[in-house]
Amino acid sequence: MAVSFVLVGLLGDRLKKLEHGGWVAVGFAGAAMVVAVLVVAAEMLHPSHYSDQSFTWLQLPGSPGAFPNGFSLVIGVLVDPISALMLLVVTVVGFLVMLYSIGYMHADRGLPRYYAELSLFLTAMTGLVVSDNLLEFFLFWELVGVCSYFLIGFYYEKPSAASAAKEAFLVTRVGDVLFLLGIFIYFTIDATAGGGLGWAASGFKFVNGSTPFLAGAMGGSSTLQTVAGLMMLAGAAGKSAQFPLHTWLPDAMEGPTTVSALIHAATMVAAGVYLLVVASLFLGFTPDDRLAIVAVGGFTTFFAATMAVVHPDIKRVIAYSTISQLGYMVLAVGAGFAMVGMYHLFTHAFFKALLFLAAGSVIHAVGTQDLFKMGGLRRPMRVTAAAFAIGALSLSGIPPFAGFFSKDDVLSSVYTAAQSHPAYWPFLILAYATVFLTAYYIFRAFFLAFSGDKTRDPTLPHPHEAPWVMRLPLYILSGLAIVAGVFPFVPSFASLLSIGANGNVPPVFGTTDLILSALSVGLGAAGILLAQALWGNGRVYVLAPESALQPVRTILLNRYYMKAGYDELGLRLVYGGSRIADFFERYVIDGTIRGIERLAARLSGTLRQGQTGLVSDYASYVVAGVVGLLILLLFVAPFVLASVGGP
Repeated sequence: MAVSFVLVGLLGDRLKKLEHGGWVAVGFAGAAMVVAVLVVAAEMLHPSHYSDQSFTWLQLPGSPGAFPNGFSLVIGVLVDPISALMLLVVTVVGFLVMLYSIGYMHADRGLPRYYAELSLFLTAMTGLVVSDNLLEFFLFWELVGVCSYFLIGFYYEKPSAASAAKEAFLVTRVGDVLFLLGIFIYFTIDATAGGGLGWAASGFKFVNGSTPFLAGAMGGSSTLQTVAGLMMLAGAAGKSAQFPLHTWLPDAMEGPTTVSALIHAATMVAAGVYLLVVASLFLGFTPDDRLAIVAVGGFTTFFAATMAVVHPDIKRVIAYSTISQLGYMVLAVGAGFAMVGMYHLFTHAFFKALLFLAAGSVIHAVGTQDLFKMGGLRRPMRVTAAAFAIGALSLSGIPPFAGFFSKDDVLSSVYTAAQSHPAYWPFLILAYATVFLTAYYIFRAFFLAFSGDKTRDPTLPHPHEAPWVMRLPLYILSGLAIVAGVFPFVPSFASLLSIGANGNVPPVFGTTDLILSALSVGLGAAGILLAQALWGNGRVYVLAPESALQPVRTILLNRYYMKAGYDELGLRLVYGGSRIADFFERYVIDGTIRGIERLAARLSGTLRQGQTGLVSDYASYVVAGVVGLLILLLFVAPFVLASVGGP
């Protein structure tokens, strides 16, 4: 993919017959997918295998104290069951999105830039996934953020797109700074402990030879370790749009729908959850860290779902869904079941990409994202309608779709952890309430877009099915959204679900698990039935103006006013602080410098007035000087000598 970035970026304008380099990018993405499939196949045959290839990038000399033997910065590639699974997600979804883009982006300008940036995006995410140490991980982490900035602001001529790109970049930077601080703290802990993890010799490496540092490798539960874990959580919250750093993701819908699909399914937001999984397995979290992670994930799950139930924009509904589902993954990691969270990330990637690409097919056909202008699209767009329905059923956790298996594993994992941690119970309850809300809001969107006999806005173009390059990814993702949940039944994959769980295994097929599953499916079915009752068959439920729920609806549409609050905070605090700094710079620093300058200018001007160029003036100066010297010698000098006892 790095080669694709260079080729398309340099030669894209000359490759008009290849969709300005689009087919070149598709070819490289397909090759990357084939390699990833082979890697996963090898890891399935040897699930405990860890392959680490690295070399020293920078060797620093030693110093007395912590590193008497010097310090090495290492670049390496680590392929293990976890990274192999993530590699499959990135490359499969990346290839399908790239192929879909050939049809969706056909009429847009700036295609070489688009395909080059998309190739770099996939390169950065692939590098992040196979990094074998924290510093290398952070470098690719930042490159992922830069690529998201480019792609969210692809339509840079639109002020809203440019603003959304800047917002995404700035909000995620908050988390990134804290993440980097966490890396430094972990490094300090390891140095204090004598380099027990091998970071001093190997550069923050995740493995020592072929042995992974599994959960709790850091040992203990000191305050410093807790702070380091919280910094990791902050970094993940920024990238994965968890509360309170979630505000950027809905606005990121200003980018192309294909970019939204990639960000939400396999790259940007997945990176945050992947960080928590890696940190949980290779570093370990303290009990306080785990409680904080559970709290953030559990609250975000419900919080984001409430905003999705009222939004009229089809892409933003799915965006809030992503924030909510990422909360489920974070919740599982905090409960001590990192690979269960990874499992939900795996299934979510396929059904979320399916939902976004199906929504993109609708937008491509009717030219609007407003659900209340749609309707009646089921008949002219049968493939798209079926694909969206499959994605919605999987998201709602209805069996036998993939989302059912991974979501139920998350819920049962948190239930298991709550038995010994009563503080987890409120967040488990919120997670179950979210099941109902999720089914309701996604089928609300489905019924608004596809049910009824005709579109509600007669000015919309005549709806039509997408071309084959857009339909083929829908077929493939529909299949994956159905079958991806069977991976736990593959013995080599099933063993991964207990990695990092410290012996805690979620109940499977027991009575308790069946009750939990029945409750979850019942809540999902109830949400679908309520959506059908209010929005099915072309109906539009209108809340009465005098309804007591109108203020609640207003709050939800305004996203709890958090974005407005951040803007106000920026205006008052950041802008106010900037004005103070500007005053200090203008009138204190520059004022002092200009004052010295003016004083020197005035003194030099005064002295310059004595330079008249007249010989008579200069002669008078010499005479005055001689007279002055005589006065000093005749009158002042004897007095001085007498006062000090001289002759």
